[in-house]
Order: sequence, then C-alpha cells, then structure tokens
Amino acid sequence: MSARNKLNQACANGVMLVAGLIAACAESWTVFITLTVIFTVLSIHAGDIRMSPRPNDCSGRRQKRRE
Repeated sequence: MSARNKLNQACANGVMLVAGLIAACAESWTVFITLTVIFTVLSIHAGDIRMSPRPNDCSGRRQKRRE
C-alpha cells in the first residue's frame, strides 16, 4: 500500500469517526450518512484526500548548478 493510500485511509477513518460521534449524539443514521458524505467531499476539495497522484512537476525542486 502506498503512502498516498495510507493517508487517504487515515483521513477517511477520521471523517467516519467524527461523523459517528456527532451522529451518536443525535442518535440518527441519517445524520451519520449525511455528515460522512459532506466531510468526505470537503476533504477531497481541500486536498486531504487525493484521488489521483500529483503531476510530476520539478519546478519546486532545486536544480543542480553546473560549474
């Protein structure tokens, strides 16, 4: 399992934990499902869950000097 998959799984577990705690307080399966979907979409939008690898962009890396 790649690091990206592990981070995505950790984020998904966190989303379900938070949604589960809130839904348990409300005693509602509908709240759980709704919050799980909302938190997952927000995590994808924020970039916490990556659906595809980032493009291989070398612009942020230092370039070696040629002397």
